[in-house]
Amino acid sequence: MRRSHALIALLAATGLAGCSHHNQPDAGPAVLPANLQADFTPDQTANCPQVAVLQQAQTLTLFAPNRTDVGGQISTAQITGLNGACVVNTKTNTMTVSLSPALLADNGPANQGAPLTLPWFVSISRGDQIIDKHVYATTLTFDGNVTQTAMAGRTVKVDLPDSPDSAGIDILVGFQETPDQLAYAAAHPNAAP
Repeated sequence: MRRSHALIALLAATGLAGCSHHNQPDAGPAVLPANLQADFTPDQTANCPQVAVLQQAQTLTLFAPNRTDVGGQISTAQITGLNGACVVNTKTNTMTVSLSPALLADNGPANQGAPLTLPWFVSISRGDQIIDKHVYATTLTFDGNVTQTAMAGRTVKVDLPDSPDSAGIDILVGFQETPDQLAYAAAHPNAAP
């Protein structure tokens, strides 16, 4: 787990928000360039990469413009886990990895039941080097008078070689946040939907 802590520090230092700007709405499965994983149910014989939710980017609080008070809160959202699998194909000596974040959000006072679009990212790295990062968006709706809603983000799939090199890859998932949103999350570690 040391490798994950070093990567977390690296991503926090580089300001998560500036690494990539590929905004892609949910619309069917995506295939990223050879490198991804997931609550992942790793195949016992595979060289599956490590997959985790980036703690600093696990929670996102949104406010109305120029507001940071409770009445101006649009939503607090959280990535509550990852669903997916790493499956080996022995005929091709490859692994297929799938990943989908579980999202939970509340309907804050300033939201008034409007649909909520949450940006989230998948970052792929080896050691301290970020190989790739893609940003996606999932829109959640609040049916009726509900105060919370949950939804899975799109499924991302990647094919990797079944080799020890693939075991050295780290996959991190988190909300795509501005520096102010990251600072708010750090100052309010117990914020939750």
